[in-house]
Amino acid sequence: MSLIRRSMIGLALGAALLASSDANARIDECGGAHIERGASCELRYEASCEGSCDIDAALTACAADLQAACSGQCDVDADISCTSDCRPACEAECSANPGAFDCAASCQLDCEGSCAASCEGSDDSAECRASCESTCSAECDASCEVQAPDADCVAQCEGCCGGSCTAEVNLDCQISCQAEGYAACQDAFAEECASNCTASGSIFCDGQYIDADDTDACIDALEAEGIRVESTVDLSGLFEGEAACAVQPGGKGGNWGVLGVLFGLGLFAARRKR
Repeated sequence: MSLIRRSMIGLALGAALLASSDANARIDECGGAHIERGASCELRYEASCEGSCDIDAALTACAADLQAACSGQCDVDADISCTSDCRPACEAECSANPGAFDCAASCQLDCEGSCAASCEGSDDSAECRASCESTCSAECDASCEVQAPDADCVAQCEGCCGGSCTAEVNLDCQISCQAEGYAACQDAFAEECASNCTASGSIFCDGQYIDADDTDACIDALEAEGIRVESTVDLSGLFEGEAACAVQPGGKGGNWGVLGVLFGLGLFAARRKR
């Protein structure tokens, strides 16, 4: 083979190797992975939460705590006319099937019939309804607890009507008192939820996982090679079953949102918006 021909082959091989090197870079900061210059890379955040932090659970728990806290200033006794009007229907219901009569359940059903009217025009109907229902539940349980399940219908209905009427006469006071404490209660739930949330970031290029010990260093190295790294967030772990980190208050009216928790965890670092 002539010297000129050998030189031409050598130059061709060198150009091919150079082109291959330019197209496929080995990046030590990314675990030594070979990543093409035109690769599509992304930093995927996956978030997950433990515990029941959903909206309904938070409202119910807050309402129960606030009802107990407000009971000292909302303690008007049941109106006699209310209990007198309540007893005939209650005793008829109990007498129809005395063995199956549930004092607390009947009391709460009767009491909650007043919630719609009490919460009409409320600035926050969900909070108001939770306050009303927690008041009915607390008063009915307390009044019916003193009556044995096998007591006669007169005694059973004394507890049932007493609880319902006591709750009704204190509803406005309870709703007003509890409304003052919801913001602080919701903030406490948001903090608890965030403390139970974990977040991790992993790099993927063209769909392949990149085993990098230092995520930031890998991203810096990729960007130095001209490979743009996008950021994505996978929220699927936050909405599995009834457990959801959705307790971050977003303002008046119960605007709760997961993103508040995520921002609190620092998932959207400013440097990733380059």
